[in-house]
This record gives sequence, C-alpha cells and structure tokens, in this order.
Amino acid sequence: MTAERSNGGTIFIDCGSGVSGDMMLGALVDLGADVGQIKEELGKLAIGYFDLVAEKAERNGIQGTNLHVIVRDRPMHDFDYGVPGHYHTAYADIAAMIEKSALSPRVKEIALQVFALIAEAEGAVHGVPVAEVAFHEVGAMDSILDIVGTAVAVDLLGIQKVYVGEIHDGRGTVMCRHGLIPVPVPAVLEMLKKGGFPLITEASVQTEMVTPTGLGLLLGLGAVYAPQLSVKPTKIGYGFGKRETGRFPAVRIIMGEIDE
Repeated sequence: MTAERSNGGTIFIDCGSGVSGDMMLGALVDLGADVGQIKEELGKLAIGYFDLVAEKAERNGIQGTNLHVIVRDRPMHDFDYGVPGHYHTAYADIAAMIEKSALSPRVKEIALQVFALIAEAEGAVHGVPVAEVAFHEVGAMDSILDIVGTAVAVDLLGIQKVYVGEIHDGRGTVMCRHGLIPVPVPAVLEMLKKGGFPLITEASVQTEMVTPTGLGLLLGLGAVYAPQLSVKPTKIGYGFGKRETGRFPAVRIIMGEIDE
C-alpha cells in the first residue's frame, strides 16, 4: 500500500502538560494520521517485531488517543541492546539504520535531525563527543518508533509549519539509568537553549513532564515559539501520556489557519 498524504498545512502544539514521544505521536494519530500507514512505513526499518496500538480514551471528560508502542522484549536484529530492558544503542548505528532505510527523504530528514539534537544534548551533559554518545532510554526501540513514527505522521498529514507555546515541566527528581537526576532533566535544559521556548516549572508536579524525545521532536520539526496566534481550527488532536502528574495528561495539537 502506498501512503496517502493530505495537505494539512499548519499546526500549533500545546505543551501545557509537558511533551513526550508517545504523546506527540498519539496526538497526530488523533488528528487523523492512519496507524496502519504509519506501521507500514516503520516496517521499512530493520527492527524486527513491533506493533502500534491506538486506543481511544477519555481523560477529564475529553476524548483522545492513548498510543501504545509494543516491541519484543529481547535484543533486536543488527543492534546490540544488551540486557532486555536496558538497551544500549550508539547514535551512529541509529543514524545508519535510518539512512539505509526506504523511508521518504522528508521522514529521514526529520528523524535524523531529532536524534542529532538529542545526541548533542546528551554529549554536552556527559562530556563526550556526539559520535560516542550511547543512547539508553532514548535508544530503546519504543523511542525509535516514537521519533520515526512521528516523522511519518507529520509527512502523512502534510504538515509544513509548526508553532508551539510555553513548555511546562515539573520539578523534583526522576530515576534514570544513571540514578536520580533533577527535573527538568539535563538533556532537556541543553536542548531548550537552542529552541528559544520559555520553560515553566510547575511546583505542584514533582516529576518529569518533558522528555528528551518529546522536546527533540519539537526542535526537529522546526517548531517556532508563538506566544500569541490567531487560530481558526479545522482539526484538534489529543495524545495522552502514561505518567500520572495530577494535570490533564495530554499534548494537544491544533491544525488550521494560523495568523501570527
């Protein structure tokens, strides 16, 4: 089947409850990107078994999409992920996998840009050259599928311009492979230096709401900060996250006619 592309135009991304890879992809599916077509395109990556399940859900009385990324819990073909659940993937290997695939040029461009931005941020935090960055959480298969899947969804929807409002994150600490780290996590702060997006930390939320994958997607899509827009909505999508924060747990994407 050949993926059909629509002329979606322009979107505004509301990150009032943070942003992550599954929230972004879920919102785009809720906006109209076809899961079957996304899976077909993701099948062009040499990653073995995976599945995407889009589940209609309700949060605070609002209907949206809860997207589940399913991967086999063992090392994948051609990649050294080590112990299941503790994946290690070199940035160069991820880039090579994307470049060698039969994905469209635009999808490749977006996905490679996202991974490059995350690698640069992780390299700065850990004090290692970008080429030597070894991805852990971000290198896991579900995040690869989130990033490339989002690039595919943007291409399918014909999205050309992306705007975003303030970025909201929590405070406190979160556990990662290296131990407890502060929120906002260091890689997120590094990337925020490039994006020019204002960061608002919510004292009432003592956990992470913004992931490196989520912020990397905003930057990789070329999102422009727009504190004030005139928007005439044509479609609205909600992508729900998995973390309980006490806030409305969704990224909201508004597609329509937007005048700065």
